[in-house]
Amino acid sequence: MLDALRRLVRFLRMPAPATRGPALTVAQHFVLASLAPGPARSLRDLATRTLTDPSSVSVVVARLEKLGLIVRRPDPDDRRRASLALTAAGRRVHASAPVLPQVRIVEGIAALPPAKRKAIAQALAALVRAAGAEAVPPRMFFEDEPPRTRRRG
Repeated sequence: MLDALRRLVRFLRMPAPATRGPALTVAQHFVLASLAPGPARSLRDLATRTLTDPSSVSVVVARLEKLGLIVRRPDPDDRRRASLALTAAGRRVHASAPVLPQVRIVEGIAALPPAKRKAIAQALAALVRAAGAEAVPPRMFFEDEPPRTRRRG
């Protein structure tokens, strides 16, 4: 079990090849990848796509907005809601980025039968409780780490 966890953690931490554009965190790249198929109807929709909570993804979205990589647009049907989409710059940055380990893990989880996903979720929740890690906030992977610097070639 620990070997499986070690492999997953190492896989998640594997350095990604350098991309063109601003240096971004892995969490920021993951949000860009989550918006690449199309705009999110709301922050909650984006949180669902990233399998996280709206408060965690909102911090990442704010940073990406400041960088001009995503844009919020008022929803024409509900002005209280804002859709989120990649800008042209965001599409370019995403296009130059490699497929992230998080994306591969999410795809792997989605490929599992529902009963297997439920069993794994229950087992991981039990492990979190047994380790006393319930108080650790479940933020996006590596959200708090500094952006990766671009490599010079």
